[in-house]
Amino acid sequence: MPTPGPDPMNALELPPVDAWVRAFSDGWRAPAGADALADHFEPWMHPRIRLVQPGLPVLVGLTAFREDFARPLFDLVPDLHGTVENWAASGDTVFIELRLAGTVGGRRLTLHSCDRVTLDAGRAVERVAYNDPSHLLEALLRTPSIWWRLLRYRLRSGMLRRAR
Repeated sequence: MPTPGPDPMNALELPPVDAWVRAFSDGWRAPAGADALADHFEPWMHPRIRLVQPGLPVLVGLTAFREDFARPLFDLVPDLHGTVENWAASGDTVFIELRLAGTVGGRRLTLHSCDRVTLDAGRAVERVAYNDPSHLLEALLRTPSIWWRLLRYRLRSGMLRRAR
């Protein structure tokens, strides 16, 4: 009789790459805000995770993920959520194609990204996002009511860049 494989409903029984992709997909599906997203992802990330994304400084650590990535992002796009459209892995490197969607100033926004995630013992040690943030920036610039939040976010990002 064949040995049963991992239970697909239990991410802890999946191989590390599969479990991480499942957690990534679950985390972005309906995060219910910045803190919910950070709470979900923190167990899946190394404490000194390195986060690289276009147009922003490199962030390092779980606090930076929560304070300098998740909170400002959800402040700008409160209903942000994502769908994993495809993924592939080679060893401990995972490529995840993600479609993010949300509302900015009453307008729907969609952003496509491909994240390269490097895992170590099942936890992400680095995430590099490949995307074109111009659609997000354009939507933000068309919404004067959130310009002050965008300005605060950009000033904070500049301060972080100088501090590193």
